[in-house]
Amino acid sequence: MKKLFLLLSLTLLVSFVNAQTAGDGIDVTRYVININELNFSNRTLQGETFVDFTATATVQQVILELKYLEVSAVTATGATVSNFSQSDDLLTINLASPLSVGNTATLDIVYGGNTFSESWGGVEWWGSDYVYNLGVGFESQPHNLGKTWFPCVDNFTDKATYDVFITTTNDKKAICGGSFVETIDNGDGTSTWHWETSQEIATYHISFAVGVYELWEDVYHGIERDIPIEVYVKPEQMNKVPGTFVHIQEICSTLEQYLGPYPFNRIGYVSTSKGCMEHTDNIALAASLIDGTTSGESYLAHELSHMWSGNKVTCATAGDMWLNEGFAQFWGIFYQAGVYDEPKFQNEISELVTTIVNWCNNSNNWMPLNNIPLNMTYDTKAVYERGAVIVNTMMNYMGRENFLAALRQYFDQYAYQAATSEQLCEALTQYSGIDMHGFFDSYVYASGMPNLYAAIKSVEPVGNQYAVTLDLHYQHIGDTHIGQNNRYDVTFIGSDFQMVTEQINWDGVHGTTTLTLDFEPIGVVGDMANNWLDGKLLKNFMVKTSAQQAYSSFRMEATSLTDSVFVAVESNLVGPYDDPLIPHLTLSTKHFWTINRYDFGEAEVKGMFDFSKNLDGDIIQSENDSATLLYRKDASEAWHEIAYTLYPGSTWKQGRIILDNFAPGEYTIAVWDKEALATEEFAEPEIQMQLFPNPAKSQVRLSWSEACDGTIRIIGTDGKAVKSTSFTHADGLELSIADLAQGCYTVMRLNKDGAVLETKKLIVK
Repeated sequence: MKKLFLLLSLTLLVSFVNAQTAGDGIDVTRYVININELNFSNRTLQGETFVDFTATATVQQVILELKYLEVSAVTATGATVSNFSQSDDLLTINLASPLSVGNTATLDIVYGGNTFSESWGGVEWWGSDYVYNLGVGFESQPHNLGKTWFPCVDNFTDKATYDVFITTTNDKKAICGGSFVETIDNGDGTSTWHWETSQEIATYHISFAVGVYELWEDVYHGIERDIPIEVYVKPEQMNKVPGTFVHIQEICSTLEQYLGPYPFNRIGYVSTSKGCMEHTDNIALAASLIDGTTSGESYLAHELSHMWSGNKVTCATAGDMWLNEGFAQFWGIFYQAGVYDEPKFQNEISELVTTIVNWCNNSNNWMPLNNIPLNMTYDTKAVYERGAVIVNTMMNYMGRENFLAALRQYFDQYAYQAATSEQLCEALTQYSGIDMHGFFDSYVYASGMPNLYAAIKSVEPVGNQYAVTLDLHYQHIGDTHIGQNNRYDVTFIGSDFQMVTEQINWDGVHGTTTLTLDFEPIGVVGDMANNWLDGKLLKNFMVKTSAQQAYSSFRMEATSLTDSVFVAVESNLVGPYDDPLIPHLTLSTKHFWTINRYDFGEAEVKGMFDFSKNLDGDIIQSENDSATLLYRKDASEAWHEIAYTLYPGSTWKQGRIILDNFAPGEYTIAVWDKEALATEEFAEPEIQMQLFPNPAKSQVRLSWSEACDGTIRIIGTDGKAVKSTSFTHADGLELSIADLAQGCYTVMRLNKDGAVLETKKLIVK
């Protein structure tokens, strides 16, 4: 039994050792990297790196990473090396005796050989005059590629300081991260360049670039100190630098204002054939962007913002890469609010919101933001652009000043460390006083995206003001998640085109809230600026001509216009929240429109709604499905059919529904099941309303079999009620329609509580 126990113990010990990863049991505090020779013909380097570390556990084996390069010798100070071995990317160094917790040692590792690169990443572009590294690779998994030029613990969390010594021929410069210390002339046609980074950074953030470079320099007078601006470019690019970097001072000032004092040593860029990459103090900038114009300016801002979002505070894992790249993509747009003006920023972020809403509406893209698969770490849409839109939504949720102030404190709390999404959430909550857990649950940890929706339920005068009650809904596209601490911006529009924006709050799927306004609203628009990730597409139009305008399967065309018409089209990418549950009528589960309209002067504007099997495949599947259009003014009404015409050539598969002069309100596509209607034995129940005659000219008789209380309402094609009458314990009534113009109308029968029981079309001739 003892032998069996011993055997199991040894097996477990071996398994534990084999399962060890680079950096286990140690904390690297400093690297001194010496690149002693660069052979441009053979594409090789010879190096020696000193690794200072502290034991965080009792260790007798130190594992580092080194890719492609071969180690020829390992010695140590503060410990004794018994032997070492290399397998794939791992360098295993065995010590003669264990090193206890808290003890320090320095490894001296000599190595060299051919370097690794891939399509983007590693030691790149060996030519006759230039070589440089890019600290990550898009194809490699994990992506960190500090290991391609020095032995290291190559992850996001084990940070250290650096001294880098690069020896090259005297016709070249060696540019590295950190502060320049000195150049030593070796007297043999070579010089050694020394750079020092005193802040602790990850291994993928330290860098080198060697080549025939010239220096363009300036000084930025920062919040706390003067900071050198150094841009190293090829000689033929020097005349283009001033035009490319014309706003670099304003970009620096804006980022410091937003994010706090610059956290590193210099504002440095170096021209590389491939880029861009946020190496600390030494940003690799694609040569094509240095063209003498500001066309690539967003890249300057994006990469510089990484000095805070990514370098000062680094994502703890690749799955949380949005903390680096999503934020940097946002700063690469938001800087425009400071350097240029607010509208420039708003226009660009609004366009990006539309792009990402469409992307998130695809089931192939339903994945949490904070748990990105390794093969998508650097995906443009999934991480960079979606991350930027969610950061912008976060800023709207918190309020700009609260957001920026809390974020500056977060950067200070985790300065020169790594952080997770959960830690960001806790920090923002602590520093702003706003509970951010509901936001992170809905936008970061859940797949897909929320749909946030508000509609007017009632408006009541209160003295000189109005109490407006909103019907609020939350639905999550691509996840079963139910949002808590929901927040949303809504804009009320008054009869004199007054506008006021309020932020509303609710928990769960459904809520109501009442606000007091100084004017009576005629409509409400959710996220009028279109800068929330809210599960809908929005477009605001100011129609001034008869030219047709189109957006999200809706189009409009002015047939008469004395001035102009404002139209806000919201296309919600979920089905309507209130289904009238009419037998054999199925509403869309994919979209409905909220359309607000304000006329300046007199206007008639035709509204057109497109449907197709491709767009509406959830409800239009066969020739038995007959498309129709449902309408309601707002949450105070039930959905009902509205009179319309079909565009010539429309079929069951696809078509266009036309309203001669559309009314503001909500619209959705629905289908009747013609086969079920034709075969259902009680398809014409006794209580169904009958109209006679129809078409009618001056009078129409309405009847139903059961006496009841209710209201008859006649609706025109513009959605407005043209006639309404109530009845008590009646099974029918006669209505005069002599005052109605010729055309098509909808007759609605409502019960005593105001719910729509049924609708019929009426033709007045």
